[in-house]
Amino acid sequence: MNNQILKIPSGNIFDPVLEEMMRKRDVELKETARRNAKHFAKKNLPAPLGDSISHYTGEIRTGYEKLGAEVFHRLQPASHFPEAKADAEYYREKDGQLEKEINEKEAQNHNDQYELNEFDQSSVPSRFRWAMISTFIITIGEIVFNTKAFQITGESLFFALLLSICISFAVFVFSHIAPMLFKGAKNKIQRISVVVGSLLLITGLFTALAIFRSSYLETHDVHINPFYFVIINLFFFLVSSLLSFFVLPTWPEVKENALRLKTLLAIKKRKKEIKLLKAEREKIKETILERTKIRIRIANYSNYAADIIRKMYWESLEIFKTTNLTYRNDGIVPDCYREILNAPDIADFQFTYLIAEN
Repeated sequence: MNNQILKIPSGNIFDPVLEEMMRKRDVELKETARRNAKHFAKKNLPAPLGDSISHYTGEIRTGYEKLGAEVFHRLQPASHFPEAKADAEYYREKDGQLEKEINEKEAQNHNDQYELNEFDQSSVPSRFRWAMISTFIITIGEIVFNTKAFQITGESLFFALLLSICISFAVFVFSHIAPMLFKGAKNKIQRISVVVGSLLLITGLFTALAIFRSSYLETHDVHINPFYFVIINLFFFLVSSLLSFFVLPTWPEVKENALRLKTLLAIKKRKKEIKLLKAEREKIKETILERTKIRIRIANYSNYAADIIRKMYWESLEIFKTTNLTYRNDGIVPDCYREILNAPDIADFQFTYLIAEN
């Protein structure tokens, strides 16, 4: 696995309570440096030769080291990286689960898409729609054609219209059922039975309608043989039936279309779920990145505070030297003032953050 250093803008973290504590402690320690310097100056200490300034500034050094410890205790930079490791392990496991779930759903979609093989979900509904529209137009003509005939019963026009609608609708439904029964027939005998039975039933109905229609016309002194009306109605019925036969899908086609449509809906549902899972993965990555940024900022802020405290210490040492020289009676600059002292025991927090390339 290739690793690389993660570079993240550290940004700014500011702890006003911590900053105020550092400021107050620095003021106190600088005042201690002045006080001690005056005290030792009365005795002309440090000694002009062979002495060490560290003998006189231990209180100052210890004070800044204690301040550094308190700052690190408040920020606790070292504790954030074990937490980061625990977070990384948790989110890595969570991310792995999401990736597995995404892959499974995508694989299932791929298989289902292959099974659909360019499935057109609008094909069967479109065939239904065109067959229904065509036969509905014919049915409207039937309703108008039959309404006047039923007025021979002596009832109102509304009753005649209602009766005509019911019968025409029944013929409309039957003109679709008969072709479907014909398509579903398993042998020649069944198909012949469907055709003969349908024609006998519908011819009987149309004969009755023709008689009503002829009787109505006779009241207006118009004489037309009912046979012609039967022929006209049979023509409308045959047109509707042929439309259904050649346009409407069979029951197996309807069932197959329903199954394919169910599969298609399942694919769409899984696509939405995949999108949500991917968004959750991205959210996890953003969460890890944001927490990592905060931890790195805390570590950098800790090192910044440590650097400031070290500078405060060196400033206090210079204050000690200046004050001591001002109040000495011998006017001599001790040779230990040229001594190079070790920095206070305030180490930077060392950290390196590595991530996998992928």
